[in-house]
Amino acid sequence: MKLVFREYLASLRERNELDVVLPDLLSELGFNVISRPSTGPRQFGVDVAAVGPMVDGEQKLYLFTIKQGDLTRAEWDAVPQGVRTSINEILDGYITKRIAPQYESLKIVICLCFGGSVKEAVRDNLTGIIERETTDKISFEEWNGDYMAGLLADGVLQHQHVSKSLQSRFQKSIAMLDEPDVSVQHFTALIEGLVEADNQEALQRLATLRQMYICLSVLFVWARTQKNLEAPYRASELVILRAWELVKGDIEAASTGHTRIGLTFGELLDLHTKIWTELMGEKILPLTAKRDALGSSVNSHCAVDINLKLFETLGRIAVRGLWVLWPHLEGNGLRVLDASEVPEEASKLASHIAELIKNNRALLSPIADEQVIEITCALMFLSIMREWRSYARDYSDELLSYYHFNFTRHYQYPTIHGSYQDLIRHPQAKTEAYRAQQTKGSVLIPIMVLWATLDGESEYSERFAQFARSEMKHCNQQVWMPGAHTEALLYLSRPSHGLALCDVPITGDGEAARKILERECDAGGDYSRLSAVQLEHWPLLVMACRHSRLPIPPQLWFPIVAKEATNRDADAWQPTDETVRAHWAFWYSRRAGANLRSDGDGKIHFVSLPNWGSEPAD
Repeated sequence: MKLVFREYLASLRERNELDVVLPDLLSELGFNVISRPSTGPRQFGVDVAAVGPMVDGEQKLYLFTIKQGDLTRAEWDAVPQGVRTSINEILDGYITKRIAPQYESLKIVICLCFGGSVKEAVRDNLTGIIERETTDKISFEEWNGDYMAGLLADGVLQHQHVSKSLQSRFQKSIAMLDEPDVSVQHFTALIEGLVEADNQEALQRLATLRQMYICLSVLFVWARTQKNLEAPYRASELVILRAWELVKGDIEAASTGHTRIGLTFGELLDLHTKIWTELMGEKILPLTAKRDALGSSVNSHCAVDINLKLFETLGRIAVRGLWVLWPHLEGNGLRVLDASEVPEEASKLASHIAELIKNNRALLSPIADEQVIEITCALMFLSIMREWRSYARDYSDELLSYYHFNFTRHYQYPTIHGSYQDLIRHPQAKTEAYRAQQTKGSVLIPIMVLWATLDGESEYSERFAQFARSEMKHCNQQVWMPGAHTEALLYLSRPSHGLALCDVPITGDGEAARKILERECDAGGDYSRLSAVQLEHWPLLVMACRHSRLPIPPQLWFPIVAKEATNRDADAWQPTDETVRAHWAFWYSRRAGANLRSDGDGKIHFVSLPNWGSEPAD
């Protein structure tokens, strides 16, 4: 384990990596961190300042200057960030001017912190300056990679609830980075073990959160060295969701311990962003502008593999875009932003999505109904920005057109099944009965219609509405909504929960669906009780839905598809009370169409869910 941490520390960069890990390590060791790295103000050579634990009745003030990798002659004499310069600035500037009055009486330890080791070429220089500047008040310590690796191995992962089996899982997740599925499987077992341990007190939860951060950081740095970042990206989403489930009750608390939990969770989000940038920003986004470049990069000749990977890529870019827009949207109410309100990064991501769709036409033909998740994420992101709303509508028009074409020709139309084995065999037959069985329920169709009618009825939406009325009478058009048990299960990636609004009407202008959704969304209900909504972290809800393979709830996205550009009256159809009451809990997994039964009690009972076990729900 120590070797794992040593190689990890040696590969850390100085800024935003080693200087982020060190404060958490110090906190775990009992230090009181009083100053963290920052950009802008002059730091006088001190990256981290901390008050050490009481030893023999005495506390000391530790001043850390951090350098990446090995200490070489170039690092020693570099200007203005060399080690010699940093030591002089600490002695001449920080100690004389920057120490707070309450710490002036403490003895000072200047810690020279390196991710690697001190090379022999500069050993004498370092020894000489330490001997010359050491006094009764000031002393020096060398924290090299080997020393800090021992602290990590013996401190962070040696708590009594971190068993040898969990440490073994951690090592296996790193060893299997070239097989992302296997690596994530082992890492998931590690995270589940940490979360399930005794975390009753805030300090215990904080320690667990730091463990999760450091373990993910180690996985990321090793993967970066091996140039295979798929496993840490998937692991980062898992860690964020499990961490939220662990500490969501602490986010609003005002005590010192709870504040530290909030800061550490923020660091975890920053690490996820860093992993996204290394994988998607540097390796994937540059390929979106090249025809079929990403599709050709999928290591498979199977059209299903390419389709799944492209939609997954679309979802990852869109979710990142939603995180970018999040600080620019007040609370949980999504709204349309004008061009002046949209950050440059979001506009660039929207351009990449447009290029991705243009150059990879498979993104017009989803093969599974559950790909509505990625499609909704993309449409949400695009339609929040006013300049991209027309593109979101046009994309939906194309989706409707391709759905109609593929359905009528019995060719890879979206199926209710999401398992890989079912998808690679679909369609197994070109018969009406088989097609009806595979499309007995849909969440995708209402989403496509709502976005295709952003500006009112179009040629595409009217043609599709006629098609739906004539050829898809068997299909139960649905919208998923959170239920009473969603909050307890959503961040644990468990899909068997939630409510369904069934029989959503499909019309050429989308007004019938809008009216019923407006009434449902105004009702509040279980959605408003979700912690991600209450604490205004709605991108977490989107991430959790993607991870659990559940559609995005309409309470989040409906405000940006409400009718804006037309005053046309709705069709004569109006939702009845019985239709509105079609807000029923059911065993909602993979959106399979259900066999229904009415007992005249104002509810619809789900008698069975074909192909998904025998567990019924009312």
